[in-house]
This record gives sequence, C-alpha cells and structure tokens, in this order.
Amino acid sequence: MDTNATANREAFKKVLFERLNKYFEGGRSKKGDWEMTAKVIFAISWWIITYVLFYVNDWTYTQFFGLYVLQGLGQIFMFLNIAHDANHSAVSNKRFLNKSLSYVLDACGISSYMWRIMHNIGHHSVMNVHGEDEGIHAHGIFRFSPHAPWKPYHRYQHIYGFFLYFITSLDFLFVKDLEYLFLNNNKHIEGMKHPLREWITIIGSKILYLIYMIVLPVTILGFSWPQIIIAFIVTHFIMGLAAALIIQTAHLLDVNEFPKTSHDYDYLDHILATTTDYATRSRIANFICGGLNHHVAHHIFPQVAHTHYPKLTKIVRETAAEFGVEYRENKYMYQAITQHFRLLRLLGLPPKGAVQKGPLAAHA
Repeated sequence: MDTNATANREAFKKVLFERLNKYFEGGRSKKGDWEMTAKVIFAISWWIITYVLFYVNDWTYTQFFGLYVLQGLGQIFMFLNIAHDANHSAVSNKRFLNKSLSYVLDACGISSYMWRIMHNIGHHSVMNVHGEDEGIHAHGIFRFSPHAPWKPYHRYQHIYGFFLYFITSLDFLFVKDLEYLFLNNNKHIEGMKHPLREWITIIGSKILYLIYMIVLPVTILGFSWPQIIIAFIVTHFIMGLAAALIIQTAHLLDVNEFPKTSHDYDYLDHILATTTDYATRSRIANFICGGLNHHVAHHIFPQVAHTHYPKLTKIVRETAAEFGVEYRENKYMYQAITQHFRLLRLLGLPPKGAVQKGPLAAHA
C-alpha cells in the first residue's frame, strides 16, 4: 500500500470512530434501548406461550406439529436476539441481567458458558483465520478456508453442505458442547479446567431440554415416542438451517479474505477484509437476525446492543464511500447465500497454487 493510500486509510479510521462515538454522545447508552427491551419480552413470551399452548387444547397431531415447529422458531429467535447480545454483555450495563438472559441458551440445551468461550475468544479476534477461528473449524468435513487441507470429498461440499446445515442445532445440543467439555480438543480451551457448576449446568440443561421437549409431550399429551421424536428432529432441521444460513453468510463468502494469521491486518482492516453485511436495509432481516446481518458494526462494537446497528452501519457505509474504502454489503440475503455456496464450490476444487489474497486466488 503506497503512502497516500495508507494516509487515506488512517484518516478514514480516525473519522469513522469519531462519527461512531459521536452517535453515543448526549447520554445515549450503548446497551439495550426500548426496542431491545421489547424484543426480549417478545422473544421470551413467544417461547413460553407456544410451549404452554401444547397443553391447553386437545390438538390433532398435525396441529401440534405446527405448534411444535413454531416453538422451535421461537428458540432460534431467542438465540439471535437475546442470547447473542447477552453473551456479549450488550443487553444491559448490569452484569446480572446479561448473565441471566444468557441462560436462554441453556434453557434450550445449548451451553452459554461454552459459547462465550468459543465465540467471544475463538472467533471475534481471529475471523476467517484457519486453525484459530472456531467458526470455520469443521473437523475436516468442510473446507472453509483456502489454508485448510483439501480432501477429495470436498469437491461435493457445496452439495452436502446444504443438507448438513440442517443438523446445526443438533450438533450443538448433542456433540459440540460435550466434545469441548469432555475432550477440551480446541486450542482455545486446551488445559482449561471447567468449574463444577458449568459441568452441572451443561449436562443438566440438556437433560431438562429433552425432558420438556420430548418426554413431557409423550407423557402428558399421549402422542407416541416416534411422533414426538419426528417433530423434534424436523423442528431442529428447520432451526439448524435457519441458524446456519444467517450465521455463515457474513464471513464465509467468496468475496471475503482469509488471512493466514490474526496479525495480517489491524483490528478494523481485519473486520473489513473478512466480513460482508447483508440485507441491512430490510426491516424484516433486522428484526429476525439480531444484528448478525450488520456484521461489520457488530465486530466493531460487539458489546453494543444490536438495535443500534442499523444506524451504526449507515455511518460505516457512508464514511467508507467518502474515503473510497471498500465496505461490502449484499443488498439481499439470497445474494449472500449464493456467495457462500460459491465459496464452498471453489474451496472444494483441488488447490492449484500458492494461496494469495482471498480464496479465489487459491485456485487461479
């Protein structure tokens, strides 16, 4: 990068942070506002009410099945709109409230404790860095980085990937949390001694989740075990696919870069190199995604409530345009999904040369 370009980049960063910080002047809190409070109430109410409805009427199995799926979608909405912020201490300035709300994950069988470690430590400072970013660690099943080893079956990952995404939430529920708890087989938790209370919480929450989602409906409602298990699996397939597509479509795109180390760029340049926003002008996406579609703003200010992100993203977009700095955004989510599966297809090809800048160069 030449001297003028470097000076322009530094000026951009200075002005950008001045404008972002100015947004919070005048006593505006970086934590949850009235909109965040309303979303918390709405999400928890959705989760509770749909579950209570299981038992207040003599439903046919078809009616119950639809209600069961709706309950599962309420869980995903809680993950995205409450748990993510709470685990980043973004909902409130009160530690107790953040910690309490983080347990909506545990209430749905997924460990908030393990998530905080693996996401906050194992992702936020090392996005798209092979061997560092837990978000692109896939035990070789996928090749998510041009720096990852290639296997012949990766040729088909853009096909089988769609189907494996259906089991995303089941993976957290039955595999990932327990794998990290018992095996400590990730560099971010190697040698870590987990507190006894977390062992109890992780294992106990999964048992309780299976009791209220499977055992109680069978016992109280009289549906058969196969009927409830089918509803459980199908619901988690829907939950898993929704979560995977919302999460994967910010970093794992063919237009993003995959640094060799976390020191290749400074803080902001790393975010802009590895992250692409999507559907930031869509009210529906903003309501559903919990700010994950505003991923640049989220990585700049992870401890800021996601309800601030639309305005922060506007500042980032306009300042980048003013200084001629690349800020990437897909107007629609389907474009991000297309770019994600295009990346899977490209990285599934046998590497032809040394990795240069970005995944496309790995196959030039």
